[in-house]
Amino acid sequence: MKIKEALIEGRDFLKNLEYTDPIYETRKILGEILEKDLSYLVSHDNEELPASVEKKYFDILKKRQEGLPLQYILGREDFYGRTFTVLEGVLIPRQDTEISVEVILKILKNNNIKNLLEIGCGSGIVSVTLDLETKGQVDITAVDISPQAIKNTNVNKNNLKSNIKILESNLFEEINEKFDLIYSNPPYIKSHEIENLQVEVREHEPRLALDGGSDGLYFYRKIIKDAPRFLNSHGFLVFEIGYDEAEDISSIMRENFDLEIYKDLNNLDRVVVGRLKV
Repeated sequence: MKIKEALIEGRDFLKNLEYTDPIYETRKILGEILEKDLSYLVSHDNEELPASVEKKYFDILKKRQEGLPLQYILGREDFYGRTFTVLEGVLIPRQDTEISVEVILKILKNNNIKNLLEIGCGSGIVSVTLDLETKGQVDITAVDISPQAIKNTNVNKNNLKSNIKILESNLFEEINEKFDLIYSNPPYIKSHEIENLQVEVREHEPRLALDGGSDGLYFYRKIIKDAPRFLNSHGFLVFEIGYDEAEDISSIMRENFDLEIYKDLNNLDRVVVGRLKV
């Protein structure tokens, strides 16, 4: 089978699935197997594929048909210009989270931030990215309740030569110091809405990283309540939020924090920044 034939047949494999982009995914999968970029696939579309490559390609497409996320199949995802390992059982990085990184980098640039805590680090993309972008000038601690997430964060720390500190902790349980900035992208899907999510999220990503309780705000409330005890004077509390949660989260934070809200590229509320009042 030639490259162009494999791509055409692959698109037919995926065309009726709601959670795929068949053109993008067939090219990405075949490119990953061949270790070639898109320009190679286009310029060599008459090249015959070895039987082993063809088999691997269609094995992956079958897994996609069954709803297994491509990031778990390939074991990696790109984020903020770097490639991160993604292990099964850990929340898959979303490109929207790059907005959180941009907002935090702006805060770091304009304030004297010496240390930072991330609650719920998942694959470690935010903490590792911030550490590398600031060239290690901020002491960063990343925590998660999930052993698999801790494992995944350690893999990315080592692969990308980061120096972050990593702890297994249920929110603040293992924390015994204060920080200039605390960041979290906690679970924020309402419990009853999880069954309505697309199959690759609902059946394959960890519910622990998705379920935010009956109103989606369970973890925000807990973090907001305890954060003042773990923040230095005028410290920052930064959240990534669901598109419809800014008003509710702001109302919970307003008593102790001065607030600012940032939107994503779709003009939806995405990040809430609170600065601890005097």
